[in-house]
Amino acid sequence: MKKVMAGLVLMAGVSGTCLAAESNAPAATPVPAPKNWADSVTLKGDFRYRYETINDDAKKNASKETYTRERERIRARLAAEAKCNDDLKVVVGLSTGDKDPVSGNQTLGDGGQKKPMMLDLAYLDYSFLGDASTTEAHGYAGKMRNPFITMNDDLMWDPDLTPEGLAFKGQTGNDTITAYLNGGYIWVQERDSKSAGTLYAGQAATKIKLIPEASLTVGASYYGFQNMQGYDVIDWQGANSGYGNTTKNGTISGGVTNKAWASDFTPVVYFASLDLWVAGVPVSFFGQELSNTDASKLDQGHLYGVSLGKAKRVGTFEVGYSYTELQKDATVGMWTDSDRWGGGTDGKGSKVYAKYQLMKNLQVGATYFADDKGIASGKPTNYDRLMVDLQASF
Repeated sequence: MKKVMAGLVLMAGVSGTCLAAESNAPAATPVPAPKNWADSVTLKGDFRYRYETINDDAKKNASKETYTRERERIRARLAAEAKCNDDLKVVVGLSTGDKDPVSGNQTLGDGGQKKPMMLDLAYLDYSFLGDASTTEAHGYAGKMRNPFITMNDDLMWDPDLTPEGLAFKGQTGNDTITAYLNGGYIWVQERDSKSAGTLYAGQAATKIKLIPEASLTVGASYYGFQNMQGYDVIDWQGANSGYGNTTKNGTISGGVTNKAWASDFTPVVYFASLDLWVAGVPVSFFGQELSNTDASKLDQGHLYGVSLGKAKRVGTFEVGYSYTELQKDATVGMWTDSDRWGGGTDGKGSKVYAKYQLMKNLQVGATYFADDKGIASGKPTNYDRLMVDLQASF
């Protein structure tokens, strides 16, 4: 019995010694859980509900009278961003809409019909320098977000346009000055038996921090459209429209004479933005000047505006005003803002807007256009448009 008790005491002592040794040992490093495809994919999107009224004096009802059009519209967008490796990302996105390159809106009130979803984004994003460098250099290929610096109510581009082709975006700098260099080779129209319509574009800009509360951005863009004059306008609506541009008779097909561009387009755009903080509120003054060096007349564009505030955090607001004039052949009309004077070129007028951040990821806003369209004729018609938006993002 004494031998058994001695053995138990000895075992207990040994066990205690082992536990003490284990307690002093360094903790084992946790093994990370293996990654799956969901860890590399990010979903982003937004939904907008819009009520709008339009008074377009250029349009008449069956009684040959001007009228006010009222409609309610929706737009929904969903994009998936997949990180293939440290330097490569793929983006694929869908949007409501038909073939319209500059709008995803769908009008309600067609008997509850299903709304189409179309491919809006499909591109590669390759980072040449990785995330560690303060200098950025990205290459893009596919149907992409606009790679160029734009202004509010931009002269060249509708914000919904997703151009197709190849592009480059680069920037470098420090706390005082940042330089930007962007370029693109954009496909405009593939043609079976004729030369394709393309766009060679380059843009350079510099942002200078004048003082902690003020910065100035200045830059210039060159847009060289190729094989446009004499070729049929890309009329996705089938409405025989030139989208404001000067046209001549195009290809005759099925008894219908299509419109062809009467001019080439090489717009050069100069732009500037002065961004300030005044009493803790962001204020921005911006402008653009455009000249189509390939047109002999009606080749100018002008944009000037101001914005106050930034609707981002809950309870914050933003208001703004801009004046725009875009002559008939200043640029390609089919890609310009689709809201002011109904889209295209050959118009001028004012835009006033206000936004308010209701809650996280939910914003309400209103925009009013007071425009003249068909200004080249010498007898422009009035175009007024009010849009009230409720937009959620995620």
